[in-house]
Amino acid sequence: MIKGIYSRTLYILGKLPFRLWGISLLGGLLSFIVSILGVNVPIISIPVVAAITAGLAAVYYSVYNGSEAESKTLLSPFTDFKTFAHTAGGMCWKDLWLLLWFLIPIAGPVIALIKSLAYAFTPYILLREKEISATDALKKSMEDTKGLKLNMFIAVILPTVAYVFLSIILSLLSIIPYVGILFLIINVLLSLIYGLFAPMFLGLLRAGFYEYGKKPKKSAPQLSAAQGEPIVCPVCGKENDADKKFCGKCGAKL
Repeated sequence: MIKGIYSRTLYILGKLPFRLWGISLLGGLLSFIVSILGVNVPIISIPVVAAITAGLAAVYYSVYNGSEAESKTLLSPFTDFKTFAHTAGGMCWKDLWLLLWFLIPIAGPVIALIKSLAYAFTPYILLREKEISATDALKKSMEDTKGLKLNMFIAVILPTVAYVFLSIILSLLSIIPYVGILFLIINVLLSLIYGLFAPMFLGLLRAGFYEYGKKPKKSAPQLSAAQGEPIVCPVCGKENDADKKFCGKCGAKL
């Protein structure tokens, strides 16, 4: 599962999606501006930032499933007041519960971390499963993340651990006389690359886990592919064995 989601994420980033990168920066910039301008009116700024965060999650989900990054997807929570209230309300409800968990003495931070993984699907549910109420979106997220939280934690923490480890090694090598400047430059470049691409990488990872873990709505049973008949990936067109769940080339869910 982790391998498939990583493969799909790296496949997308390997195509150098500058448009996605731009929209990712735009989302961060809008959140920063709203936070600064609305510092004295948090009752307005907090819901707006929460809605932007959900919109950015929707962008990553759309790209993960093969669509182009669109700024209108980022602003989809602002389509109308009902959509905004539903999305922002659900996101703020999630953040409120995380804060309450965090404030528990001693064990609070650990519990909040576990709950943040359990609530991770909330923005996707709010925007894609609109028949679910803002408060019930958390319950649906907890249901959909059952059995996935440990894998999600490992997948999300690995890039950060790898970056910190490499940065420490390069920092130690940078004190070597004469050649140390080379390792210092490499460390600066590594930090720059991590800062630019980490938000996209983590955003696509979370979208991949939602795609993998979401519980489908009940519907009439569908016929499965004939036994032995290859499955064609809807994203890259590669033929895969009938028993495969992820594309062997791009990692997309089949």
